[in-house]
Amino acid sequence: MEKDKVVNIQPLMNSQVENQFTQQIQEDFTQKNPDHSALLHSLETVEVLDVLSDYYTAHEKQKHPKKETAPSNKNNGEHKEIKQAIRYIKKNIHRSITLEEVANYVYLSPFYLSKLFKNELNINFINYVNEQKMLYAKEQLEKSDWAVHTIAKNLGFSRASYFCKVFKKQFDMTPKEYRDSLK
Repeated sequence: MEKDKVVNIQPLMNSQVENQFTQQIQEDFTQKNPDHSALLHSLETVEVLDVLSDYYTAHEKQKHPKKETAPSNKNNGEHKEIKQAIRYIKKNIHRSITLEEVANYVYLSPFYLSKLFKNELNINFINYVNEQKMLYAKEQLEKSDWAVHTIAKNLGFSRASYFCKVFKKQFDMTPKEYRDSLK
């Protein structure tokens, strides 16, 4: 293979990782694995793939700088701190996450990180975190038989009632109603 030639394996990797990730989550659920080692291994794999994807994207931008004539899309997360914050949130989705904690992780003030989130992603920090948690919760409701309060606890919610409120706000139905709609 030529030194400068880069092959875009991102779509292939995404589907393979998604399948592997889902399979490992299922293993954790069926084996009632308390330390979720398969899940944590999958999250580490996803993090590595995110880094590779960032490298590929940066390499392509360097290779073809004149092709970018359209204004940059704010949903792409142009700031590296936003990408780091998103990775951190994904990696720690299973617990309560604060703006201050993530700001410290990416070496920004909470105010500035909050402003970046709003400008780059058109959503405030806490709503983004809750949106990601609800997408994960929806997946767990589809693929597991865990009780709603267990899923809430696994996502860092101290009260199942608040989890249900956030879920209903996101999807216009309670977690139980969602699970029942799948039958």
